[in-house]
Amino acid sequence: MKIARTVILAGLIAVLFATSALAQGRTPPSQETLKQNRADKVAEEWFTDAGWIDDYDVAREKAKESGKLIFAYFTRTYTP
Repeated sequence: MKIARTVILAGLIAVLFATSALAQGRTPPSQETLKQNRADKVAEEWFTDAGWIDDYDVAREKAKESGKLIFAYFTRTYTP
C-alpha cells in the first residue's frame, strides 16, 4: 500500500513538472533524451567507482543477505 502511494505521488510530481515546463513555453524532454541523460550520468566516474547498486532487486537481495537497510535516493533532471 505504501509503495502504491509513493508511485502515485511520484507520478503526480512528474505531471506537475511537465505541466510547469509547458506553462513556461518549454517542451518537456523526450523519453529518449531522458534515457540518454541517465546513461550519460551512470557512466560518469563518480558513479562507476563508488560501488552504487542501481538495480533495486539486487539491492534488496544484498540487504537481505547482510541484514542491512537500503538507502535509496531517487532524483531526476527536468531541464533539457
